[in-house]
Amino acid sequence: MTRRMLPFALVGMAGLLAGCATMTSPSKPAASSAHARASLSDLRNKLFYHVLVGDIAGQQGRLGEAAHAFGQAAQESGDQGLTRRSALLSLYARRYAQARQLARLWVREAPASAGALEALADANLGLGRVVLSEQGFERALALVTVHEGPGGRAFAFEHIATLLLRHRPSPQVVAVMRALSQHYPHDAVGDYALADLARQSHHPRQALRAINRALVLKPYWEDAAVLKARILWAQSPPAALHFSREFLQANPEATRLRLDYARRLVSLQYWQKALAQFQVISEAAPNDPQVLYAAGLLALRTHKPLLARKYLKRSLALAPADSHAKLYLGEIAERARRFARARYYYREVGPPYRFDAVVRLGLMSLKERQPLLAWQKLVRVVPRTRAEEVTLALARNQVLVTLHRYSEGLQVLSRAMVGKGHKSGLLYARALDEEKLGQRSAVMRDLRALLVRHPYDPVALNALGYTLINHGHHPRRGLVLARKALVLDPKNPYILDSVGWAYYRLGQFRAAVPYLRKALALAHDPTIAAHLGAALWSQGRHAQALQVWRAALAKDPDNAALKAQIARHPLP
Repeated sequence: MTRRMLPFALVGMAGLLAGCATMTSPSKPAASSAHARASLSDLRNKLFYHVLVGDIAGQQGRLGEAAHAFGQAAQESGDQGLTRRSALLSLYARRYAQARQLARLWVREAPASAGALEALADANLGLGRVVLSEQGFERALALVTVHEGPGGRAFAFEHIATLLLRHRPSPQVVAVMRALSQHYPHDAVGDYALADLARQSHHPRQALRAINRALVLKPYWEDAAVLKARILWAQSPPAALHFSREFLQANPEATRLRLDYARRLVSLQYWQKALAQFQVISEAAPNDPQVLYAAGLLALRTHKPLLARKYLKRSLALAPADSHAKLYLGEIAERARRFARARYYYREVGPPYRFDAVVRLGLMSLKERQPLLAWQKLVRVVPRTRAEEVTLALARNQVLVTLHRYSEGLQVLSRAMVGKGHKSGLLYARALDEEKLGQRSAVMRDLRALLVRHPYDPVALNALGYTLINHGHHPRRGLVLARKALVLDPKNPYILDSVGWAYYRLGQFRAAVPYLRKALALAHDPTIAAHLGAALWSQGRHAQALQVWRAALAKDPDNAALKAQIARHPLP
């Protein structure tokens, strides 16, 4: 062991061992002095041995052995600092009998130490001596109250709750904290500590009663409000949201609770409500890049690109190295067809999102009507992980589909299927290629395999359902699948289109039109327009059908589904 690697315990013992060497009195005879020196030398050796064994055991993770060794050193030396460290280590190792012995020695040496009283109470609790434990903690609280006042008592309550949580959750542990809090009935901190302990010990009713008492004593205490929201969330999310909303109306400056409330809204996918909360938070914390970033993502999620760009740019100004913000800003610019700006952001993206940015740069060339350039960019990209391999295969397939090279795209996807994992997206994309090549049985095989993997995925349900509706001879079976998908994702325009198209194929034109109208309003997709026009035409509403087709044809004159419908119903 090199000198600079000497364990801290050995270094700490240096003074103790040196002190032992100077304890002989010069007035003693030489023989007595020699005998004393021999005894002290023996003590030094024993202490050195115990500390060395304890230190090695501690470094190797054998805490029980370390606690035993340090405990022996503490008892033989009488050093208060070593006694304290040994007692705490014994508690951490759950050697409660030894911890109690050392803690009693510590209390004897430092009777005014709240830490010593707490350690002794902790050891008694570990040995099942609940009454003694409660009395010890109460003495520690009283001592802290005298010397440090209510502020010190609040910290002591928090520390005692932490000690109690180390023990197996049980009614006894909660009972100890309840008894302690009852000694200070006008101090909300005690009830707060009881509520938090009861919550983490899986006693929600006691937790709720305690936190309600704390809020009666301190009605505007934000920490207590945050804890109550967490307690309620485990029992009833709507009740937690209602409480948070009411508290925030009375205390609009409670930013921590608002952030907690906003995150719960996100977890329930209440995107619009969550965005409203993050907007308020961003005003209170205008220089917090994480808050601004979250607001930007929610704005993007709620289809507010301009607002998203504003928040993300402010976030990026505060955290210039945030590659994720750059990636989203590139996406916003790309959607707005501001390709030069999108290229700027994508090229600025670094790890760990660099690969995603490179792929998006390649695919963006498709939007610029340069599919060959897109292929040249993507063919140079080298994936490093399985996930990147799949992402790249899907991107290359997208380019090949645009070039009408469906067989090559199918080969790319099939090669990527050889690896492990991440196959769902590949199955779906391959089914689309197989459909374009007229391989109906292969389409059904891949979509059924996708549905086996994800039986409750609305995209998988809709894909198989639409195939049965559009190309198979089972529109009723397809309708059942599409309606299941619609329950899971009621605002998805492509699922709405599938349901409407199924009704059309079944001859139920009146039922088809509302679904198809809603789908077109959400997506403005030419295929959906083709379907809606066909349903309107079949109802005899020819003028409306022509109006829908003409509007779609002006935006996408090459759409195959639109062309097919117009061919069946020639425009005048």
